[in-house]
Amino acid sequence: MAKPWQPDGCETVEYRNPAGDVVTFRMLAGATGRMMPPSKITTLAVPAASGARLVGTFHQERPVAVPVAAPGTITDRAELRRWARALDPTKGEGTLTVVQGPSPGRFLRCVYESGLDALEETFPNVNPVALVFRAAWPYWLDAVEQSQSVAQGSTVTHWFPFLPLILGASDAFAVFTVNITGDVPSWPVVTVTGPGQDATVQNLTSGLSWTVSGALNAGQHLTVDTRPSFKSVSIDGVNAFPRLTPSSALWPLLPGQNRIQVSLALTSPASLVSFAWRNQWLAA
Repeated sequence: MAKPWQPDGCETVEYRNPAGDVVTFRMLAGATGRMMPPSKITTLAVPAASGARLVGTFHQERPVAVPVAAPGTITDRAELRRWARALDPTKGEGTLTVVQGPSPGRFLRCVYESGLDALEETFPNVNPVALVFRAAWPYWLDAVEQSQSVAQGSTVTHWFPFLPLILGASDAFAVFTVNITGDVPSWPVVTVTGPGQDATVQNLTSGLSWTVSGALNAGQHLTVDTRPSFKSVSIDGVNAFPRLTPSSALWPLLPGQNRIQVSLALTSPASLVSFAWRNQWLAA
């Protein structure tokens, strides 16, 4: 009688679906797709000349194959069925997270694509299988969200350089520096707490800015979510996208130093501007 195959694990990862169901994997050696997303390179041939010219490049969606030790089809069929229910891609996009490894907590938004459908029932108690996940957004995100709030009359000196804040009674502005340590741009969620009018937030490093026109009453919250696939402008949960001026660009924070300027008219000491973002990475 053949001896059961014994897995040799290296890292621990988990998949959590939108309903909160979690499957924890003992990842085996041989994973692919975790260290770099696929790239698309576009070139243009030059007529009657050697070579071509580079037009542009971008990262494409990322498939990730994770070899794991799956429950046995004889000894633990109920757990294997639970895996199938939790991984079901029709439930929507979940997260693949490093639980134990060099980058604990780093996660990838993705859906299960294949693997269990090809499971070979070789041993009764455990079997190797490569689970394939597909990430439409190809970057790994930090577990911890970074945030910074600025209020009238504040001078902030935290872990990244922050110049003195100047907020007046009839207008408000802040100029500060945010340091992005990730590999690629990070997209912030900006919340403005009223009172105030004509909120303008500009990234002086990239030259891009956005403005939401009109008044914001005391205690109201303007939220501008710049994240791809989440882009929205709302006031207390009500759509305010039409108040975004036509020249506005919902810009990202670039890797490295970003000089940010916030301006807001007709403020009070209760006025507050908050930034929240996650660093993003090419590799887990």
